[in-house]
Amino acid sequence: MSSTKYIALIDCDNFFCSCERKLNPELNNKPLCVVSSERGCVIARSKEAKQMGIKMGDPLFKAVEEHPSCIYMVANHYNYLNISKQIMSILKSLSPNVEIYSIDEAFVDVTGLVKVYKKNYYTMAKYIQDRIKKEVNMPVSIGISRSKTLSKLASDRAKTTQDRIILLGKSKIKSYLKDVDISEIWGFGGRLTIRLQQFGIRKNVNVIPVSYI
Repeated sequence: MSSTKYIALIDCDNFFCSCERKLNPELNNKPLCVVSSERGCVIARSKEAKQMGIKMGDPLFKAVEEHPSCIYMVANHYNYLNISKQIMSILKSLSPNVEIYSIDEAFVDVTGLVKVYKKNYYTMAKYIQDRIKKEVNMPVSIGISRSKTLSKLASDRAKTTQDRIILLGKSKIKSYLKDVDISEIWGFGGRLTIRLQQFGIRKNVNVIPVSYI
């Protein structure tokens, strides 16, 4: 990887719930869960539903019994796919190097975009975020760093920040990773996490060469 290469991960916030709110604004700011079927389980939760204590995977009957004030909607994957296509179309119009990772996530090589749009990496991320919000009315979090793994970490943590953008540049990587639990690293499955913990590796991810993440 070139020393100047930077990758952005654009991740839609609470995607299924945000899609339902886009289609029905009356759902805004209300506790909302999307369920797999009429007798299924919870597959998406709004921030308000999470605060109520509803868990991912909770059976619908249990969630309704324990949290009757929450709104429950059966997933409409056709609508979600159409909204996803609109977002991905915007990203592809900005960069020739877009890798769709899932229905609500995509990696974008933003290395050359800062010169094309005459913006720094943060303002480029803000531009992407604002354009998606304006054209599709969907909230996204964005992490930018020097690898997919690091941009994924930055994007996940960006969801807890006010502007939902984190730029993890070369000078910040090592200090930033000191406080990162290994379970947060994309690609570290349960078994590998347990194995590393057995060696006493829990938080100081710097013991793992940055080139591997």
